[in-house]
Amino acid sequence: LTQWGPIDDVVMGGVSESTLVVEPGAGESGESAAVFRGVVREENNGGFCAVRSTNAEPPVDLSRCDGLAIRLKGNGQRLKVTLRTDTGWDGVQWCASFDTPDGEWFTARIPFSEFRPVFRAQIVKDRGQVDASRVTSVQLMLSKFEYDEGDGRGLQKNPTFRAGPFAIPIAGIRGYVAAPRLVYVSSAGVTRWNRPGINVDEEPPAVKMNDMLGGILTYKLAAEEVVRNSGLPFAIVRPCALTEEPPGAPLEVSQGDVIRGKISRDDAAELCVGLLSTPEAKETTFELKCTLPFSEPWTGEPAESRDWASLLKDVKPWVTGRTVDDGKTYTGTTPERDASPW
Repeated sequence: LTQWGPIDDVVMGGVSESTLVVEPGAGESGESAAVFRGVVREENNGGFCAVRSTNAEPPVDLSRCDGLAIRLKGNGQRLKVTLRTDTGWDGVQWCASFDTPDGEWFTARIPFSEFRPVFRAQIVKDRGQVDASRVTSVQLMLSKFEYDEGDGRGLQKNPTFRAGPFAIPIAGIRGYVAAPRLVYVSSAGVTRWNRPGINVDEEPPAVKMNDMLGGILTYKLAAEEVVRNSGLPFAIVRPCALTEEPPGAPLEVSQGDVIRGKISRDDAAELCVGLLSTPEAKETTFELKCTLPFSEPWTGEPAESRDWASLLKDVKPWVTGRTVDDGKTYTGTTPERDASPW
């Protein structure tokens, strides 16, 4: 969606004005960025500025995404974003409001479930959820008006609205995926075979015998890098020694590839499925084991449910524990890159 135009309150007699232009140096790191700028005025019962993209042909399919993400520099006011699913000029649109920090870059992530059907600021009842498979246009709005809920209170006001000039740099608008779409099972020890200063004789057999086993850990680590660079939302799980014990043992996660131990295959499998609906796992790599020593078998009952988000609360994105710089530097628990702002 590259062509945008203003839709200000002049359509109802107001005198506000706005535009969306690409400006050099307006981006987060000094690059070019689109800037939604203008002057919003309240005269003549006005009070809003908006810019809308021209209709996409064919419509944009965001059905594989969980919502819309907008990377922008806030001005401390509440904004609206609108999706249209038809090519009509004036009809039902799907709106969501979000607050912005003043003077800071941030990413607003709005789930599709929060977009509400609206016609001229009036909430439309019984329209279901937005059809994200056919987005025809996107609109961004700064308005003193919120919505008329149809409950007798009338049109509600934006509590953070300020009239006057404004400028909002925008890095991009795109669909986002909240949780991993790809979970890759690697193994604990995958980075230890070439780590400087490590005593491989004290490591699990796969580490000691990596060369004898045809470089199995070498290839697993290479596969991890393929996953990380795929562009897909991922999580990489490195289980310790897999056992046939029943599921339900207490679990421990770690990063930096230092732990040893065991874990039930069933527990590892349950975790992998759970990660597909756990946003905290996105862009992470971590090791996994149960808290019992090898000498103590797990004989307890399976857990009814697991809180995977709590288990991963201290896990950081982009920690790999790899050795880099031609085998000289062990990265430990230091992230190799920043987490994606999206």
